[in-house]
Amino acid sequence: MLLLPGAPAVGMPRRWPIGALSIFVALLHPTPTRSQFGGGGGGYNPPAPICPAFKCPSGEKAVGKVDHKIWSYGCKDSGMNVFNAGSFDPNNPMGGMQQKSVDKCCVERDLCKQTCGMTSKMCHDNFQKCSTKICKGDQNCQLQAMMSEMMSEPYEDVDKDKKYDPEATKCRVFNKGQADSCMCVPKDDFKGSVESKLKSFYSKFNSEKLDSSGDIKDVDEVWKKWKGKEADMFLALATKYKAKAVEIRQKPKPPPYEPPPKGKAKAKAKEEAAEEDGSSEAEEASSVGAEDQGGDSEEKAFEKLKAELEKKKKQAKQDEDYDKAGDFKEELDALTKSEVERLKKLKSIAVEEEKYVEAKRIKQRLNALGEL
Repeated sequence: MLLLPGAPAVGMPRRWPIGALSIFVALLHPTPTRSQFGGGGGGYNPPAPICPAFKCPSGEKAVGKVDHKIWSYGCKDSGMNVFNAGSFDPNNPMGGMQQKSVDKCCVERDLCKQTCGMTSKMCHDNFQKCSTKICKGDQNCQLQAMMSEMMSEPYEDVDKDKKYDPEATKCRVFNKGQADSCMCVPKDDFKGSVESKLKSFYSKFNSEKLDSSGDIKDVDEVWKKWKGKEADMFLALATKYKAKAVEIRQKPKPPPYEPPPKGKAKAKAKEEAAEEDGSSEAEEASSVGAEDQGGDSEEKAFEKLKAELEKKKKQAKQDEDYDKAGDFKEELDALTKSEVERLKKLKSIAVEEEKYVEAKRIKQRLNALGEL
């Protein structure tokens, strides 16, 4: 029996993120099928995302920002209760509803993502170890752990015209955490910057580690133990003092759904229908539009100028004049952006005038420009 929203226990999320439903079904399935996901009822263990590390320019090194405040939504509200008849105890009928919580693991995962220098794989692996230790095979707990990665992320505006990229989505929160917590300093200043951050941390959460002058006690011992593992040091400290060091925030509710404007939705539907059936009416409309549309000469001018800039950029690279090559690349990018804007306007006009084949031709050209 699945507890629906409004039941005393934690309910289903109002909207299922991509992939969440399939994970839920996998967990509820009989053990033979579920073993495909984790083996022997151990739960689904997704592979670790491999996200790019925070990068600094040549001659500089990443170090944690002194004033960065670590925060987390936790995941207290990411679980669901599944009443399992196999585990029903007549002496304690509500025992199956008493759900374990992986909230601690979620907070520590967010803490890891916001510790400059940590890797996405390390944060993922730490969370898996933590949740496995807490759940110990408990089905509800495993479901909460699986849902938590998706449900604990903030709601953000999504570009509806942009193609969904699952890999980019996996790394979005990690990349943001690293960007917010890291800064670049000259390599010669790295050691001093690490000590400044450590002093700041101790002054807030354990002043006994500082001497009367505000300097770190036994700083040489600190470097002896943690040199080359500075990120691990700050992660260990933040985890130890997380009750003080991590700000727990209330997750805002998702924005209400807003349907697209009727005119825009209608125009898009017409365009898609014309692309699929290629009716003679659309062909006739486009043939009339092909005579009076003024895009041909401008497109030719664009292609000519683009070819010239590409030739100059190639020559600059061969001459190893990379500054000039960079200038030509910026000109090419600006030129392409201008052409894309022009074509978008022409496409809108073509759709409004029901010149569907012309609109399709422009769309194909836009797609080609998007690959440059």
